[in-house]
Amino acid sequence: MLSSALDLAPGMPMAERQRLDALLEAVPLAVALFDGMLSLVATNARYRDLTGLDVAQASGRPIYDAFPNALADLTEQIDIAAGGAPVVSVRVPFQHRGGRRLVEATFAPLADGRGGRGVLFAGSDVTEREGLREDLGRSVAQLESIFDVLPDSVRVVDADGKTVRTNSQAQEEHGESNPQSLRELWQLDRPRTLTGTTLFVHEHPTARALRGERVRGETLEVRRGPESDVAVIEVNSNPLYDPHKRVRGAVTVERDVTERTRLQQRVQTEAERLERMVQERTRELLTLQEAASRDRRLAAVGQLAAGVMHDVNNALNPIMAAAYLLEMNAENPTAVRDYAARIARAAETGAATAARVGRFIRQEPLLGAREDAVDLSVMVEEVVAMTRPLWQERAKGGVVQLDESLVDGALVKGIAGELREALLNLVQNALDAMPGGGTLRIRTTKDAKEISVAVTDTGTGMSAEVRERAFEPFFTTKGVNGTGLGLAEVYGIARRHRGRAEIESEIGKGTTVRLVFPAGTNTTATDAPKAPKRARPARRILLVEDHTDSREFMQALLETDGHQVESVKTVEEARARLDREAGAYYEVLVTDIGLPDGSGWDLVAFARERRPALRIGVVTGWEPRNERDPACDFTLRKPVGAEDLLEQIAGDG
Repeated sequence: MLSSALDLAPGMPMAERQRLDALLEAVPLAVALFDGMLSLVATNARYRDLTGLDVAQASGRPIYDAFPNALADLTEQIDIAAGGAPVVSVRVPFQHRGGRRLVEATFAPLADGRGGRGVLFAGSDVTEREGLREDLGRSVAQLESIFDVLPDSVRVVDADGKTVRTNSQAQEEHGESNPQSLRELWQLDRPRTLTGTTLFVHEHPTARALRGERVRGETLEVRRGPESDVAVIEVNSNPLYDPHKRVRGAVTVERDVTERTRLQQRVQTEAERLERMVQERTRELLTLQEAASRDRRLAAVGQLAAGVMHDVNNALNPIMAAAYLLEMNAENPTAVRDYAARIARAAETGAATAARVGRFIRQEPLLGAREDAVDLSVMVEEVVAMTRPLWQERAKGGVVQLDESLVDGALVKGIAGELREALLNLVQNALDAMPGGGTLRIRTTKDAKEISVAVTDTGTGMSAEVRERAFEPFFTTKGVNGTGLGLAEVYGIARRHRGRAEIESEIGKGTTVRLVFPAGTNTTATDAPKAPKRARPARRILLVEDHTDSREFMQALLETDGHQVESVKTVEEARARLDREAGAYYEVLVTDIGLPDGSGWDLVAFARERRPALRIGVVTGWEPRNERDPACDFTLRKPVGAEDLLEQIAGDG
């Protein structure tokens, strides 16, 4: 039809002309027809829009002027087409009113019926397509640059595991053995976990990604390089999906973390080594601390033993002296009674010392101790009498003057032996502070609430630092001559008697130590006249004591009071006596605790079960576990006071 159009134009019938125009408008290209004279005979709207010509300007226009806004010379293409050879897909830029346009043009020869040859121009606007192509090219170039500059190796595989693309880092890892598929990569790498487990090909992170799994941060060992050295890699792999969410491939990124892993291993090894060193050093320090603690404990025990020896010797000294004088004055009843009383008081002081040591060792408070009314003024007189023979020796040739101010009725509730021990310590410390002599002042005071006794010396005095630490256990300023227990014991005695200890001292002006106690109520002094003894009923007694002297003296004491006594040395003998039918004969059981074949507490439990009505008493040299134990009726601590024992046997305690 195009050829016939060339024959008809320009005198083409109207109907044919309309058909030709409709045909040209239907073509999605810019189209122009040129006759054998190379004059423009037909165009469509796309051509006119491209060239900027209207219908009138286009009609009959020579072909060489038919493209006024072309930015390239088209003469050569036109001549070739006019000569009978087509020119296909020529890229021609046009200056369009909407901006620069790129047209892909074709010039095709057309023969007319008169032997002439016309030309068909067809152009497709490829501006947007080429722009997209250029953008895509730039993006691809950028991605390729990024792809290759990544320090990690990147591999893209298709759904069959074939390698589609790799970056330069991935290509360098295997040298000439460039793997073209996942299987080849697996065969070269021989991957395994850090624990040494070899992976099958289907366990490879890329294979798992091809099954739709996202793999993150998996660490593997692989063979890399010409020497097949072991490398450690961290692998991340992701599936690639098509628009229908079907897996079409996978991308895998591998990072070489060999150095980091080795560094971590070195750090971990070093940390473990340091931890072992710390543990070893800690053990050494603990051993040293334990040794030092043991040495301190031994030193403390030594000091405690020295202090106990000091206190016991102080108690034994008047006992030995009074025993000698008792023998020398055996015919003088008054002297005998006086010396016997002094021996009893000294023994009581020694017993209080032993009891205090027991509580110190067990770190136990005083429980259920029997308290009496004690007159501090009377006790001061006793302590002065006990220590006066030592004054000259303590004063080292100097003279010690006594200045007493004692009130009547300075009554407190407490343990006489402990209070006496506290006063003995204070007097001896005062004498030690006056090596060249001086004045020893002792004062007792009382009011409605408190009773106090103060011992003052005119000796060297204490500094503020010494005064602050004076009550600390084992603190002493006497060097090897001191134990550091004296004032600590005084402080402890005051606290156990619900009182307090106070120190006033100044260098060069002497020291005053004051003991303050709550005033005793409804009390009677221990030396007040006693009520006449009432007759006590005779009892049948089983005595269990392994120490021969103690057993014999206790039996003699009980028999002197009119009781019938059988004595044994062991738990087995006592059980045998109680287990027989004749065991009902006994009314009272008195037993020690530390027996050669068992514990006295076990015997107490046995006796209570077999003879519920039996009166049971415990006499022990140890600190009692509980002086109100329900398994026994009374508990006494050695050395036992005769009156206390006899009262408890009678059931009066």
